[in-house]
Amino acid sequence: MAAKAGDDPDSLMTLATVFCLRNLRKTMCYQGFRNKLCMRADIFLPSEICDKLVNTYMELVHTDSNFEPEESFFQLFSDPRSTRLTRVQLREDFVRDRDLEAIRKQVEPPLPTHSDR
Repeated sequence: MAAKAGDDPDSLMTLATVFCLRNLRKTMCYQGFRNKLCMRADIFLPSEICDKLVNTYMELVHTDSNFEPEESFFQLFSDPRSTRLTRVQLREDFVRDRDLEAIRKQVEPPLPTHSDR
């Protein structure tokens, strides 16, 4: 991801995204019950940022041997009230069924509440 001499430098968005992914617990997440990674309650990420996070995460997992994947990373995107996904590129060799289940919640209509009736 780092630019080589003569190449275009990485954008600020790319640098910030990589920093956040390498430091999830210090930026937008905390360690929850049973070491599950959880999004901080005061965080809302629009689709442009969520898409960039997921796509960059997949790139780091496949290209950077020093990057440590997070077991519950995709669970962060299960709540459409705090995260939005529109276009992501997933690779079948890394994404598990439970990851797809979490992401699927992005497109499911929410269940009605008592106030909706």
